[in-house]
Amino acid sequence: SSHHNTTNMSKPIILKWGKQSLSLTIHRGMPGSDLKHQIYALTNVPPTRQKILCPKLWKGALKDTDVIATDVDSIPNNTKITLIGTADTLVEKSMEERPRFVEDMTDEEIWKLKQNSRGVNDDDTDGPIIDIIALQKEHGMDRGDGKMEMYEYNRLVTGLPQHQIEDMLLQRMQKEGGEKDQSTNSVRDTNTTELKGELAMTMGLQLRRAYVNSIGVLDTGTLISGLDDGHVQFWRRGEMVKDARHTGGCVDEVVIFPSSGGSAGSGGRPAFATAGDGSICLWTQDGNHIASLSCFPGTTVASMTVGSITSDEEEDRVYLAACFRITRQTDPNQFRLPPQNESERRRREAAEMQEQMIQNQLLDVTRQVKVWMYDASENNNGRVAFREELVVPNATNAMERTTSTTKLADLAGNLVCGDEAGLQIFDATRDRRFQRKMALQFQYLCDIDCMEPLHGDYLAVSVSRKSTEEISVPSSAVRLQMPTSRGIYIVDTSGAIVRAVLDGHRDRVTCIRPLPDGRLLTAGGKFDATVQLWNSETLTKVTKRDEDDEIKILTEPKQMKKPGYVFDLKVLPDNNGSAVFAIAAARYNTINILI
Repeated sequence: SSHHNTTNMSKPIILKWGKQSLSLTIHRGMPGSDLKHQIYALTNVPPTRQKILCPKLWKGALKDTDVIATDVDSIPNNTKITLIGTADTLVEKSMEERPRFVEDMTDEEIWKLKQNSRGVNDDDTDGPIIDIIALQKEHGMDRGDGKMEMYEYNRLVTGLPQHQIEDMLLQRMQKEGGEKDQSTNSVRDTNTTELKGELAMTMGLQLRRAYVNSIGVLDTGTLISGLDDGHVQFWRRGEMVKDARHTGGCVDEVVIFPSSGGSAGSGGRPAFATAGDGSICLWTQDGNHIASLSCFPGTTVASMTVGSITSDEEEDRVYLAACFRITRQTDPNQFRLPPQNESERRRREAAEMQEQMIQNQLLDVTRQVKVWMYDASENNNGRVAFREELVVPNATNAMERTTSTTKLADLAGNLVCGDEAGLQIFDATRDRRFQRKMALQFQYLCDIDCMEPLHGDYLAVSVSRKSTEEISVPSSAVRLQMPTSRGIYIVDTSGAIVRAVLDGHRDRVTCIRPLPDGRLLTAGGKFDATVQLWNSETLTKVTKRDEDDEIKILTEPKQMKKPGYVFDLKVLPDNNGSAVFAIAAARYNTINILI
């Protein structure tokens, strides 16, 4: 009787390993890990290198957690299983000790290897070197490409010859003779050097359906582009080095975290964030997705900004702030048919009340600003730690509710929230929470198209007037005069006054980009389709604080030949620290780099 029970509990099988046939015994309920250790004792093949196949008993390769036999009686005697694996012991080597194959190396690594074999040192150079990471190859590598005109670098990049790009940048460096303006901490324009606006490189597929909505530049010089099909692309040395995917199906905005106490994005810290399609993704500088922050259901990010809060006692803390817009679609025919009886009328009434409640909740969300405060010291087990906070701007009138927040900006650690009625500025308290510092009210209701901090307490705000009727100003706010219906208002936030208006576009201004030399680049909407360059000397004069409070209106910028209508503009600095720079412009489905 006991012998009968034992045979019901186990079954002999044959292990086929190469040309060998070995005998094994399996037991009822035996896990895959036990069988692997039994095979290891027979063959000396480590369990981690075993691939065990038996289509009659399990699907695919045997896993450690698989239960081999729940009913051994149904298994024929001497069932054959196959082992694939080697018993040879491999000596594990670090990545540095392993041999490198040319196919696995980047162009930069191959070039450096050749230079080292020739005994050429990186410091063996004559004259200054300009190194714009996204635009130029490694110094010496393919810069002497022998080309004479624009050519195709690869499938995604077309550009001028590298030696020609280098010569044009060096000419700008040698012409530099500007004085440093202590008040703006920038080089004063002496008309000896300027951005030429020459198209040096085009990145991306011109026939691609997806548009480049936003771009950003990391501290490492890598150019990041966010597309409206959800792709996040990384560009270095004239080629795309990585193509990642945002959680949602569209990237509306890319923002770069400020680096505090080290390189942003190192050690698992977030280097940049992408927003769109109801989610916010955080990334390291290497393009590894480390966390996702969800938006309120039925909404997505309308505007996003990042900033750093400084403190004398503690390390600077970084914050990410976002405001939201409604994306939930309502059915216009939902209440088209009239109710036919009392019960239908009640159901209709309940459905209308529920729909109204949802709409009110979504409107409340658009009035709020959500802030995530990042503290490196609060990381647990390598996870990114954020503390959430809701900032609700005050109503513009004591009897009214606030309007929807549409644009955000960081002004020297202060959070600026913009809506159709004006600007509200929040600063951080000792416990790292935001409280309202100042309210600036527009003279008329306006659309804010973009905001960008300038030097000091100055803020550039692109507005378009929505009405001709003046709005009342609450006692807690300061009115901002609006002499023009459209333009870029240079606001002195410390003096609560408009110093100047830049009125050089025929359409609303969708992008503002301060340049390292003190100038300002502005991009108009599709009915204007131009990029204008504003002189730094003129801007310095109009932003100088004096007793004259008259608002100066500037109307004569220099129009750039390229690139025309763009979605975003960013500065590409010289990695070696000179004042020379290039401009990256998101134009439809490509990125244009201008020098």
